[in-house]
Amino acid sequence: MEKAFVQAGIKVSGCLKLLTESEMYSWISLNKPDAVFEMNRVKDDIPILHDLDIIHITWIVDFQGRTQNHIKGSDITYFFGPGWDADYDTGGMQDWLPPGTCTKTFTPLQLDHGINAEFSFIGHIPKPWSDEELSRKIDLESQVTFEVLLDCYERHMENTKFEIKTHKDLEGIIKDICRKLSINESIIDTKIYYDLMERTKRLKNRVELLSFASKKSDSIAIYGSPNWKEWSAYEKYYKHFIDCPHDINVLHQSSMINLHDGISFHFRSIDCMASGGTIFWYDNSIKMEAKPRGLHDFFDNQAHFYTFQEDNFDEIYDHFKRNSDSKKKAKNEMISIINSQHTWDHRVNKIIKDIGSL
Repeated sequence: MEKAFVQAGIKVSGCLKLLTESEMYSWISLNKPDAVFEMNRVKDDIPILHDLDIIHITWIVDFQGRTQNHIKGSDITYFFGPGWDADYDTGGMQDWLPPGTCTKTFTPLQLDHGINAEFSFIGHIPKPWSDEELSRKIDLESQVTFEVLLDCYERHMENTKFEIKTHKDLEGIIKDICRKLSINESIIDTKIYYDLMERTKRLKNRVELLSFASKKSDSIAIYGSPNWKEWSAYEKYYKHFIDCPHDINVLHQSSMINLHDGISFHFRSIDCMASGGTIFWYDNSIKMEAKPRGLHDFFDNQAHFYTFQEDNFDEIYDHFKRNSDSKKKAKNEMISIINSQHTWDHRVNKIIKDIGSL
């Protein structure tokens, strides 16, 4: 993104961390910026920016256990999730901003070897719950442990899995459970919210995702954090942490199928598609009359990417294998769409336009 701003003629200074208030003050004094762009931090979290009257842009990619009241104050708030902007009132401009890709980094190659794995997955999995985490007291007065709260939350989510839930709904569910357990809901911190809202969902999704692949083949390669080695079911598939963009580009193309879960339009999916790789997206969201924005708005499902649900993985897999002759044409179409609409240059041009409209 920084390179794309420079390409657009914008002077940029950036780093891969959030600055403290004193660091931010020094940086602003030195660079005198027109705007500050941060990921996952809103303007209300760093009050000095209100005092200095500088445009603040935030891109909320991970809620990190924060609830609706925490996402406020920025002049422009972009949301990574396609429907999140409809669920929040940030007090400023807000919109969906899907990731772009760098087509110089992620690009089809002439590889000197064939397919290395039938399925690959690049991503994180949480560690199994530790005894210490499960036994922690949520409320010293009631003596209720996190294990009890977790069990109630997971049972509720399973019993209502066909009901559409927003981030605000999940917050309400947790508060309702706390009241039933006589837990003072005001003491629930972001760590508890994160563990319940985010960690449980990511864990469930990844377990289900890998189960589909493991029923089809033992040729599975997992790249990500070493947490995978703490799960006996996946330890044998784990390779290593991969952070070299070139290696990721090669991996996309040397895997027959690249697995993906969560939000469809994700770094993982768009980078893979730009590489010319095949992405299989596990869509376990509740079906609505109007689908939330995502890959399907720009690409053809079952041609440029493949969506599957819990009950039709075999069908989609067989369809993909049968239609191998049309893959080259679909890949060329997919890459053409990415080059014309979904690079970081396109995302930066939107941001510059939005700043100009303030």
